Amino acid sequence: MRESRTFAERTKVLKSDEAIKKYFLIYEGSDTEVIYFNAVCSLREDIGINPLIELIPIIRSFSEEGWSNPKKILDRVIENLRESKEQFVSYESLLNRIMDYLYETKIITTSKVLARSIWKTMKQTCVQQLQKSMGDVVENVENTCAELIDVLEREYEVVNIVEDISEIIKDGGLTYDEGLDQICLIVDRDKNSFISTTENNQYQYVLNKCQEMGFHFCVTNPCFEFWLLLHFDEVLTLDKEKLLDNPKVTAKRRYAEDELRKIYPGYKKSFYHAETLVKRIDKAIENEKEFCEDIEELECAIGSNVGKLIAKMRQEL
Repeated sequence: MRESRTFAERTKVLKSDEAIKKYFLIYEGSDTEVIYFNAVCSLREDIGINPLIELIPIIRSFSEEGWSNPKKILDRVIENLRESKEQFVSYESLLNRIMDYLYETKIITTSKVLARSIWKTMKQTCVQQLQKSMGDVVENVENTCAELIDVLEREYEVVNIVEDISEIIKDGGLTYDEGLDQICLIVDRDKNSFISTTENNQYQYVLNKCQEMGFHFCVTNPCFEFWLLLHFDEVLTLDKEKLLDNPKVTAKRRYAEDELRKIYPGYKKSFYHAETLVKRIDKAIENEKEFCEDIEELECAIGSNVGKLIAKMRQEL
Protein backbone atom coordinates (compact mmCIF):
# COMPACT_ATOMS: atom_id res chain seq x y z
CA MET A 1 0.00 0.00 0.00
CA ARG A 2 1.22 3.49 -0.74
CA GLU A 3 0.01 7.06 -0.61
CA SER A 4 -1.31 8.41 -3.89
CA ARG A 5 1.39 11.03 -4.30
CA THR A 6 5.07 11.06 -5.20
CA PHE A 7 7.94 10.17 -2.89
CA ALA A 8 8.98 13.83 -2.82
CA GLU A 9 5.53 14.89 -1.67
CA ARG A 10 5.45 12.19 1.02
CA THR A 11 8.81 13.09 2.52
CA LYS A 12 8.79 16.91 2.48
CA VAL A 13 8.59 18.85 5.74
CA LEU A 14 5.17 20.37 6.28
CA LYS A 15 4.93 24.15 6.34
CA SER A 16 2.85 25.91 8.97
CA ASP A 17 0.01 26.67 6.55
CA GLU A 18 -0.32 23.09 5.27
CA ALA A 19 -2.67 20.31 6.33
CA ILE A 20 -2.54 19.52 10.03
CA LYS A 21 -4.75 16.41 9.95
CA LYS A 22 -4.85 13.66 7.36
CA TYR A 23 -7.58 11.22 6.43
CA PHE A 24 -6.10 8.18 4.71
CA LEU A 25 -8.74 6.65 2.43
CA ILE A 26 -8.40 2.93 1.67
CA TYR A 27 -10.80 1.57 -0.91
CA GLU A 28 -11.92 -1.95 -1.68
CA GLY A 29 -12.73 -0.88 -5.24
CA SER A 30 -10.30 0.66 -7.69
CA ASP A 31 -12.55 3.07 -9.65
CA THR A 32 -15.93 4.23 -8.34
CA GLU A 33 -14.90 5.18 -4.81
CA VAL A 34 -11.66 6.77 -5.98
CA ILE A 35 -13.50 9.02 -8.46
CA TYR A 36 -16.04 10.07 -5.83
CA PHE A 37 -13.59 10.92 -3.05
CA ASN A 38 -11.28 12.73 -5.46
CA ALA A 39 -14.27 15.00 -6.11
CA VAL A 40 -14.87 15.33 -2.35
CA CYS A 41 -11.25 16.41 -2.00
CA SER A 42 -11.44 19.01 -4.78
CA LEU A 43 -14.73 20.42 -3.44
CA ARG A 44 -14.02 20.05 0.27
CA GLU A 45 -14.25 23.76 1.03
CA ASP A 46 -17.54 24.01 -0.87
CA ILE A 47 -19.09 21.17 1.16
CA GLY A 48 -17.85 22.39 4.53
CA ILE A 49 -14.67 20.37 5.11
CA ASN A 50 -11.82 22.41 6.57
CA PRO A 51 -9.17 23.04 3.86
CA LEU A 52 -6.45 22.16 6.36
CA ILE A 53 -7.69 18.56 6.36
CA GLU A 54 -5.83 16.50 3.78
CA LEU A 55 -7.56 13.55 2.11
CA ILE A 56 -4.98 11.00 1.00
CA PRO A 57 -6.02 7.98 -1.08
CA ILE A 58 -4.05 4.82 -0.35
CA ILE A 59 -3.52 2.74 -3.47
CA ARG A 60 -2.29 -0.79 -4.02
CA SER A 61 1.33 -1.50 -4.69
CA PHE A 62 2.32 -3.94 -7.42
CA SER A 63 1.89 -7.23 -5.54
CA GLU A 64 -1.49 -6.08 -4.17
CA GLU A 65 -3.17 -5.23 -7.47
CA GLY A 66 -6.56 -6.88 -7.85
CA TRP A 67 -7.10 -7.41 -4.13
CA SER A 68 -10.74 -6.99 -3.10
CA ASN A 69 -11.04 -8.85 0.20
CA PRO A 70 -11.38 -6.24 2.99
CA LYS A 71 -9.70 -8.45 5.60
CA LYS A 72 -6.67 -8.97 3.37
CA ILE A 73 -6.47 -5.25 2.61
CA LEU A 74 -6.81 -4.28 6.28
CA ASP A 75 -4.17 -6.76 7.42
CA ARG A 76 -1.72 -5.38 4.86
CA VAL A 77 -2.39 -1.78 5.94
CA ILE A 78 -1.76 -2.72 9.57
CA GLU A 79 1.48 -4.46 8.60
CA ASN A 80 2.61 -1.41 6.58
CA LEU A 81 1.84 0.89 9.52
CA ARG A 82 3.87 -1.37 11.80
CA GLU A 83 6.80 -1.19 9.38
CA SER A 84 6.62 2.61 9.32
CA LYS A 85 6.33 2.87 13.11
CA GLU A 86 9.10 0.38 13.92
CA GLN A 87 11.33 1.51 11.04
CA PHE A 88 11.79 -1.78 9.23
CA VAL A 89 10.80 -3.08 5.83
CA SER A 90 10.08 -6.59 4.55
CA TYR A 91 11.43 -7.82 1.24
CA GLU A 92 7.94 -7.70 -0.30
CA SER A 93 7.49 -4.09 0.82
CA LEU A 94 10.94 -3.20 -0.50
CA LEU A 95 10.17 -4.71 -3.90
CA ASN A 96 6.82 -2.90 -3.96
CA ARG A 97 8.51 0.42 -3.19
CA ILE A 98 11.02 -0.13 -5.97
CA MET A 99 8.14 -0.87 -8.35
CA ASP A 100 6.35 2.27 -7.14
CA TYR A 101 9.51 4.27 -7.84
CA LEU A 102 9.90 2.76 -11.32
CA TYR A 103 6.30 3.71 -12.14
CA GLU A 104 6.54 7.21 -10.68
CA THR A 105 9.73 8.00 -12.60
CA LYS A 106 8.22 6.55 -15.84
CA ILE A 107 10.94 3.92 -16.11
CA ILE A 108 7.97 1.55 -16.32
CA THR A 109 4.99 3.02 -18.15
CA THR A 110 2.05 0.94 -19.30
CA SER A 111 3.69 -2.41 -20.07
CA LYS A 112 2.29 -4.98 -17.65
CA VAL A 113 4.48 -7.63 -19.27
CA LEU A 114 7.62 -5.65 -18.42
CA ALA A 115 6.36 -4.91 -14.90
CA ARG A 116 5.63 -8.58 -14.19
CA SER A 117 9.01 -9.58 -15.59
CA ILE A 118 10.87 -7.04 -13.43
CA TRP A 119 8.94 -8.16 -10.34
CA LYS A 120 9.72 -11.81 -11.07
CA THR A 121 13.41 -11.05 -11.55
CA MET A 122 13.67 -9.12 -8.29
CA LYS A 123 11.80 -11.81 -6.38
CA GLN A 124 14.03 -14.55 -7.80
CA THR A 125 17.09 -12.50 -6.84
CA CYS A 126 15.85 -12.26 -3.25
CA VAL A 127 14.95 -15.93 -2.96
CA GLN A 128 17.80 -17.53 -4.90
CA GLN A 129 20.70 -15.11 -4.57
CA LEU A 130 20.00 -13.51 -1.21
CA GLN A 131 18.27 -16.57 0.30
CA LYS A 132 15.40 -14.45 1.64
CA SER A 133 11.62 -14.93 1.63
CA MET A 134 9.23 -12.10 0.91
CA GLY A 135 8.25 -11.89 4.59
CA ASP A 136 11.81 -11.56 5.90
CA VAL A 137 13.03 -8.21 7.22
CA VAL A 138 15.62 -6.39 5.11
CA GLU A 139 18.70 -5.94 7.27
CA ASN A 140 20.54 -3.51 5.02
CA VAL A 141 18.29 -1.53 2.69
CA GLU A 142 21.17 0.28 0.97
CA ASN A 143 23.07 -2.89 0.05
CA THR A 144 19.94 -4.79 -0.96
CA CYS A 145 18.76 -1.94 -3.20
CA ALA A 146 22.20 -1.81 -4.80
CA GLU A 147 22.09 -5.53 -5.58
CA LEU A 148 18.58 -5.40 -7.01
CA ILE A 149 19.25 -2.31 -9.11
CA ASP A 150 22.46 -3.89 -10.42
CA VAL A 151 20.41 -6.89 -11.62
CA LEU A 152 17.82 -4.63 -13.28
CA GLU A 153 20.49 -2.57 -15.02
CA ARG A 154 22.13 -5.73 -16.41
CA GLU A 155 18.99 -7.58 -17.47
CA TYR A 156 16.70 -4.73 -18.54
CA GLU A 157 19.11 -1.87 -19.27
CA VAL A 158 17.14 0.19 -16.79
CA VAL A 159 18.65 3.67 -16.61
CA ASN A 160 18.09 6.94 -14.77
CA ILE A 161 17.83 5.31 -11.35
CA VAL A 162 19.12 7.83 -8.83
CA GLU A 163 22.04 6.91 -6.64
CA ASP A 164 20.19 7.56 -3.41
CA ILE A 165 17.25 5.27 -4.22
CA SER A 166 17.76 3.44 -0.91
CA GLU A 167 17.03 6.68 0.97
CA ILE A 168 13.92 7.26 -1.16
CA ILE A 169 12.79 3.70 -0.43
CA LYS A 170 13.36 4.12 3.30
CA ASP A 171 11.06 7.16 3.26
CA GLY A 172 8.37 5.39 1.26
CA GLY A 173 6.17 4.29 4.15
CA LEU A 174 2.85 5.76 5.19
CA THR A 175 3.12 9.19 6.84
CA TYR A 176 0.37 8.34 9.32
CA ASP A 177 0.44 10.00 12.75
CA GLU A 178 -1.35 7.63 15.10
CA GLY A 179 -2.24 10.35 17.57
CA LEU A 180 -3.68 12.74 15.01
CA ASP A 181 -4.60 11.21 11.67
CA GLN A 182 -7.44 8.89 10.64
CA ILE A 183 -7.44 5.66 8.64
CA CYS A 184 -10.71 5.05 6.76
CA LEU A 185 -11.46 1.63 5.24
CA ILE A 186 -14.23 2.14 2.65
CA VAL A 187 -15.84 -1.08 1.41
CA ASP A 188 -18.97 -2.63 -0.05
CA ARG A 189 -21.00 -5.25 1.79
CA ASP A 190 -21.73 -7.44 -1.19
CA LYS A 191 -21.93 -11.22 -1.19
CA ASN A 192 -18.39 -11.65 -2.44
CA SER A 193 -16.58 -9.15 -0.21
CA PHE A 194 -16.36 -11.10 3.03
CA ILE A 195 -16.14 -14.76 3.94
CA SER A 196 -18.86 -15.29 6.50
CA THR A 197 -19.02 -18.59 8.40
CA THR A 198 -19.39 -19.47 12.06
CA GLU A 199 -15.67 -20.17 12.24
CA ASN A 200 -14.57 -17.30 10.01
CA ASN A 201 -16.73 -14.18 10.10
CA GLN A 202 -14.52 -11.70 8.29
CA TYR A 203 -16.97 -8.82 8.65
CA GLN A 204 -16.79 -9.12 12.44
CA TYR A 205 -13.01 -9.50 12.28
CA VAL A 206 -12.61 -6.30 10.25
CA LEU A 207 -15.07 -4.43 12.48
CA ASN A 208 -13.30 -5.52 15.67
CA LYS A 209 -9.85 -4.79 14.30
CA CYS A 210 -10.88 -1.31 13.08
CA GLN A 211 -12.35 -0.51 16.49
CA GLU A 212 -9.19 -1.79 18.18
CA MET A 213 -6.94 0.31 15.91
CA GLY A 214 -9.15 3.40 15.98
CA PHE A 215 -9.88 3.22 12.25
CA HIS A 216 -13.11 4.27 10.54
CA PHE A 217 -14.88 1.25 9.03
CA CYS A 218 -17.13 2.65 6.29
CA VAL A 219 -19.59 0.21 4.72
CA THR A 220 -22.23 0.56 2.04
CA ASN A 221 -24.64 -2.36 1.74
CA PRO A 222 -24.95 -3.69 -0.92
CA CYS A 223 -22.46 -1.59 -2.94
CA PHE A 224 -21.05 1.91 -3.35
CA GLU A 225 -23.64 2.66 -6.05
CA PHE A 226 -26.21 2.69 -3.25
CA TRP A 227 -24.36 5.59 -1.60
CA LEU A 228 -24.48 7.37 -4.98
CA LEU A 229 -28.20 6.63 -5.23
CA LEU A 230 -28.68 8.36 -1.88
CA HIS A 231 -27.89 11.67 -3.59
CA PHE A 232 -31.35 11.48 -5.18
CA ASP A 233 -34.77 11.31 -3.49
CA GLU A 234 -35.80 8.60 -5.98
CA VAL A 235 -33.83 6.14 -3.83
CA LEU A 236 -36.65 6.28 -1.28
CA THR A 237 -39.05 4.71 -3.77
CA LEU A 238 -36.86 1.79 -4.85
CA ASP A 239 -37.54 -1.83 -3.92
CA LYS A 240 -35.62 -2.35 -0.67
CA GLU A 241 -35.54 -6.13 -0.97
CA LYS A 242 -34.10 -5.89 -4.46
CA LEU A 243 -31.59 -3.30 -3.31
CA LEU A 244 -30.38 -5.54 -0.51
CA ASP A 245 -30.23 -8.64 -2.68
CA ASN A 246 -28.91 -6.62 -5.63
CA PRO A 247 -29.58 -9.29 -8.27
CA LYS A 248 -28.21 -9.17 -11.79
CA VAL A 249 -30.60 -7.46 -14.20
CA THR A 250 -28.30 -7.69 -17.24
CA ALA A 251 -25.21 -9.73 -17.99
CA LYS A 252 -22.99 -6.96 -16.62
CA ARG A 253 -25.14 -4.93 -14.23
CA ARG A 254 -26.92 -5.44 -10.95
CA TYR A 255 -30.06 -3.75 -9.67
CA ALA A 256 -28.44 -0.84 -7.78
CA GLU A 257 -26.19 0.17 -10.67
CA ASP A 258 -29.05 -0.20 -13.14
CA GLU A 259 -31.31 2.08 -11.10
CA LEU A 260 -28.50 4.61 -10.71
CA ARG A 261 -28.08 4.71 -14.48
CA LYS A 262 -31.78 5.50 -14.84
CA ILE A 263 -31.59 8.39 -12.38
CA TYR A 264 -28.12 9.55 -13.35
CA PRO A 265 -27.69 8.83 -17.11
CA GLY A 266 -24.16 8.27 -18.33
CA TYR A 267 -22.90 6.69 -15.12
CA LYS A 268 -20.08 4.18 -15.53
CA LYS A 269 -18.04 2.60 -12.76
CA SER A 270 -14.80 3.85 -14.23
CA PHE A 271 -16.00 7.26 -15.39
CA TYR A 272 -18.65 9.67 -14.15
CA HIS A 273 -18.91 13.33 -13.17
CA ALA A 274 -18.69 12.89 -9.42
CA GLU A 275 -18.59 16.63 -8.76
CA THR A 276 -22.27 16.79 -9.74
CA LEU A 277 -23.07 14.25 -7.03
CA VAL A 278 -20.79 15.75 -4.38
CA LYS A 279 -22.60 19.07 -4.74
CA ARG A 280 -25.72 17.16 -3.59
CA ILE A 281 -23.96 15.58 -0.61
CA ASP A 282 -26.31 17.14 1.95
CA LYS A 283 -29.17 15.27 0.28
CA ALA A 284 -27.19 12.01 0.50
CA ILE A 285 -26.50 12.54 4.20
CA GLU A 286 -30.17 13.28 4.81
CA ASN A 287 -31.38 10.25 2.83
CA GLU A 288 -28.85 7.97 4.50
CA LYS A 289 -30.73 8.45 7.78
CA GLU A 290 -33.75 6.71 6.21
CA PHE A 291 -31.69 3.51 6.01
CA CYS A 292 -29.29 1.68 8.30
CA GLU A 293 -26.24 3.63 9.50
CA ASP A 294 -25.17 1.36 12.36
CA ILE A 295 -21.88 -0.36 11.53
CA GLU A 296 -22.84 -3.56 13.37
CA GLU A 297 -26.19 -3.86 11.58
CA LEU A 298 -24.80 -2.94 8.16
CA GLU A 299 -23.48 -6.48 7.89
CA CYS A 300 -27.03 -7.57 7.01
CA ALA A 301 -29.08 -4.40 6.45
CA ILE A 302 -29.30 -2.03 3.51
CA GLY A 303 -27.65 1.31 4.19
CA SER A 304 -24.38 3.18 4.52
CA ASN A 305 -22.31 5.15 7.02
CA VAL A 306 -20.32 7.16 4.47
CA GLY A 307 -22.49 10.16 5.30
CA LYS A 308 -21.40 9.89 8.93
CA LEU A 309 -17.78 9.98 7.79
CA ILE A 310 -18.40 13.18 5.82
CA ALA A 311 -20.18 14.68 8.84
CA LYS A 312 -17.17 13.88 11.04
CA MET A 313 -14.80 15.49 8.56
CA ARG A 314 -16.95 18.65 8.70
CA GLN A 315 -16.58 18.77 12.48
CA GLU A 316 -12.78 18.64 12.46
CA LEU A 317 -10.63 21.56 13.47
